[in-house]
Amino acid sequence: MKLLKFIAMLIFPFIFCGNVTGQDETQPLSPILETVTVDPATGFATLRWTQSPSPDVGSYVVYIDEGVTAPAIDTVRSPFITEYTHTASAARYRSVTYVVAAIDSSLNVSPLSNSLSTVWLSAVNDACTGSITVTWTTYVNQRHPAISQVIHITSVSGSFISDNVLTPSGTSFTFTGYDPDTDYCFTVTANDGSGAISSSNRACVTTGSEVAPAWVRIDAIEVEGGGITVSAGYDQATTIETYRLLRYNPVSDSWEQALIVTGSYGRVIFEAPSEDTTIINLYMAAAVNGCGANAALSEPARNMLLEAVFTGISVDLRWNRPVQGGSELYTVWRDTGEGMQEVASDLNDTIWSEEYATFAGEMSAPAVIYRITASDPSMPTGTPIHRSQAAILEATENIYMPNAFTPGSGDGNELFRPEFSFIPGEYDFRVYSRNGRLLFRTSDPGDGWDGKYNGTPMPSGVYLWSFRIVTPSGRTEMRNGTVTILP
Repeated sequence: MKLLKFIAMLIFPFIFCGNVTGQDETQPLSPILETVTVDPATGFATLRWTQSPSPDVGSYVVYIDEGVTAPAIDTVRSPFITEYTHTASAARYRSVTYVVAAIDSSLNVSPLSNSLSTVWLSAVNDACTGSITVTWTTYVNQRHPAISQVIHITSVSGSFISDNVLTPSGTSFTFTGYDPDTDYCFTVTANDGSGAISSSNRACVTTGSEVAPAWVRIDAIEVEGGGITVSAGYDQATTIETYRLLRYNPVSDSWEQALIVTGSYGRVIFEAPSEDTTIINLYMAAAVNGCGANAALSEPARNMLLEAVFTGISVDLRWNRPVQGGSELYTVWRDTGEGMQEVASDLNDTIWSEEYATFAGEMSAPAVIYRITASDPSMPTGTPIHRSQAAILEATENIYMPNAFTPGSGDGNELFRPEFSFIPGEYDFRVYSRNGRLLFRTSDPGDGWDGKYNGTPMPSGVYLWSFRIVTPSGRTEMRNGTVTILP
């Protein structure tokens, strides 16, 4: 006890006066350390304790508990003051543990109080994931256990951004969706139900200056020469210049990189000459940040795959929509040997047909070629358009003969004649009555029987026909059969 008094006199000589010989040597009871908190703005640590129940306590000593040693940092020279602010605290850099002792009028020092530690918080920005990870030391106070913790997010000036309530035992928080090149500050506060009882230091970080685009959009997928060209646009407010084309792999159920290129002035072009255009592939365009991660993604789009088949004397086309739920309108293009010509436009459906006879006379090539283009009328003028691959149909020599017609009906079935998928080189078409009378004859493939003989309508019933033609390949065709005039 005499040694403890001697140490106290060396540390706090100003509290001793006169002769202390004969004074009592009974230690006062310890005070109880109630709370330790940090002022986020200054980093000062404030301690609050309950007075020692000993009647002759004259002052309190504040110590830093370093585990093996507990150096005193200051004394409070009043038995009635139970609060102390440590302005030189290292609480802004690390967690600091404090204890308090009482000193009575005989300079007896009480045992050290219970220890309490400041909560120390740190924040680290991860520009690759666009997030700030906040961690802090565990709040421990058995006298005032926390029922929750709150992460306070502010600007450097202290302007409120958000509060996030966490469990009392949590020691980490991830902040996402931040603005680039912006300062954010974080503080955690423990609450015991009556209010905040312990705050941490404040940690501030500045986010990166890389700005992701607010949007990326595939404008068009054009199929040409066995490959594709994907035209995409993006928000020009971005600082990102690298973009990748992603292709969906249905086998692995994952998106794989097909190309990576540089964009400029809000436009990016992906040229992929080796893509398989015989199947429908699903694509997305992505902005790539400095960490190689996808910072923004477009909606998916598909290459258009056009199917063209002969059905009798008709050509039937079928294709897929490039954008699911899109508002694109379709245009049909046909090349009969003189280049692509528009033959139908503003189509809403993805099927279309035409009779071969409507363009057979224009054929100057051994095959007819079709393409489909798709454009969204809501897009600005000059926006690229989707384009299918070329669907090629070899010219065929198909002949179709109807078996009935209705002369004078006005229903489009008023003439009887053969229909060809070609223009005959030679042509002789005849219609007879059942007793062999010649009722109609022509050498013009565009001419047909109107059901009359010498201007007089023939009655409904069955009639005979025959024709002799020479096809473009030089083959001679001779056919005959019957046709019915419907009532």
